[in-house]
Amino acid sequence: MREYRFQADSDSIETFRRLRGAWRDVQATERSATVRLADGTAVQFRVELHDIEPGFAATCIVADDLLDETAHADIADATVYETTDLGLGGNDVVLFTGATWLSVSKVESADERIDASRMEAVVQQSGTAEDVPTEAEAVCITHDAIVIASPVGTGCLIRIASMSGKLDVFTDRAVIAAFLTTRSYLTDSEPDAESDAASDGEIQE
Repeated sequence: MREYRFQADSDSIETFRRLRGAWRDVQATERSATVRLADGTAVQFRVELHDIEPGFAATCIVADDLLDETAHADIADATVYETTDLGLGGNDVVLFTGATWLSVSKVESADERIDASRMEAVVQQSGTAEDVPTEAEAVCITHDAIVIASPVGTGCLIRIASMSGKLDVFTDRAVIAAFLTTRSYLTDSEPDAESDAASDGEIQE
């Protein structure tokens, strides 16, 4: 299996840490999510696409600091999420590891005139590192989601929605809890400081 990594760089990690501070709100479009912080700055999320090898691409969630007077500007056609509890500050930030892989599968045909016995198709899929099948041809470990939790247990989930570069934003507590369950993340455990292929970790100072 060919193995690659395409994950958030150190600049994005430092930007993620700023989400521990007090929030104002979140403005979300299909392509970006902008967290407006109480100090007048903002953190903008986007999806970065990288060609790993011919026919194989992966996406990663990254973030940029917005520090000038445009940081709190209203974004046209954006959905605004109120984040009252995250406005308290002292938030926890957890970055989640994802995976994208290539698998080869046999082609099936219902047309008796076509001999598909020797035909194969390369399929690209995404999920977690635990989802990668042992027979995968190639795998790329990524960062695909981030959860920010307030001191009172509410929060915000920002995750990659598709290979086309779209983002999903959720503030519903039940949706976030379901996501954490699917990722086997236990809030009463001590997560690793560094995310890797097998685990997710809280972003530490």
